[in-house]
Amino acid sequence: MFRHRSIIAATDFSENAQQAVERAAKLAKEWGASLTLIHVFNDSVWSSISGIYDINRWEAFDPVQSAQKRLVEICAQLKHDFGITADTQILHGRASKEIQKIVISRDAGLVVVGKHGENWIRDAIVGGTALKLLESAHTPILLVKGRAIGHYQNIAIATDFSANARRASLMALEMFPDAWHHLIHAYHVPFESSMRMTRVKEERIQQYREQEYLRAVRNLEAFATDGKHLPAEKLSKLVLFGSPSSVIFEQVQNLKIDLIAIGKHGGGNAEQLLLGSVTQNVLYHSDCDVLISP
Repeated sequence: MFRHRSIIAATDFSENAQQAVERAAKLAKEWGASLTLIHVFNDSVWSSISGIYDINRWEAFDPVQSAQKRLVEICAQLKHDFGITADTQILHGRASKEIQKIVISRDAGLVVVGKHGENWIRDAIVGGTALKLLESAHTPILLVKGRAIGHYQNIAIATDFSANARRASLMALEMFPDAWHHLIHAYHVPFESSMRMTRVKEERIQQYREQEYLRAVRNLEAFATDGKHLPAEKLSKLVLFGSPSSVIFEQVQNLKIDLIAIGKHGGGNAEQLLLGSVTQNVLYHSDCDVLISP
C-alpha cells in the first residue's frame, strides 16, 4: 500500500513548518526515501502585501530568491543534523494544484506539513485542499503538531470498521511496524437520549449498552484479524462508550499516544465529499501528530 520512495514536505518557514520538515527528514532517513522541500509562492498575496505597505521598501527585494535561499539553508541544516540530502522546489500559484502536481510527478508516498502556518497550509489540512490531494493523488498526509523527538512509540488507530478505517490501520502498521498500535472504537446506543425523554427504564438502556458493547467487541475482533499481517504482540484493542472524538482524546492522554491514524471520513455516503466530522475534530484539536489516510 505505502510507497517509501519519496516524501514531500511543505514549508512556509514558520516554526511549526520547521517541525514538520524535521519530522519528514527523520522519516526519509529511516525509510531511505528521497525528500523534497517545497514552498508555494503566491504572487497575488505578495502583491497585496507590497500594496498595503510602502512599495519603495520592497522594490530591491526579490521574495522568490529569498525563499530559495532559505530553502537551501534549511537543506544544509538537515544535512548536518540528519545526514540526508534534500532537494528544493519553489512553486507558484494555488497551493492545492501545485502540491498535487509535484506529488504526482515525484510519485510521493507522503506529504508532511505543520500546523497553523500561513493560511494556505491551514486550508491544505482542514479545507478542500486536503481532499483534492487525498482523492486525486491518493497520498496520505502527516500533520505534525510538535517537535520531532525520536520515533513514534504509541499509535492510536481510530476505527469505525469502514474501508477507510481499514486503509488507515494498514498504513499505520506498514509505516511504523515497531510501534505499539492501539485500535480504538467508540460505541453508543442509537437514540439513547430520545429513550430517556420517553422514560425508558435505566435498566433497559443499560441492557442496550451491553448489547452494543458486545457487538462492537465482535466487530473489532473481526476487524483486527482480517488483516493477516497485524502483529498481535504489538496490537491492543479498545472498545469504549462515548463519542468518537472524546474517546480518542481521552486515550491519547491515557496511552501517551504520539500519533493518531485516521481515515479522511467514515463509512457514510454523505461524507464522501467532505472530511468526516470526527476527522475534522481530531485535526483541529489533537495535541499529537495526525496521519490522514486517503
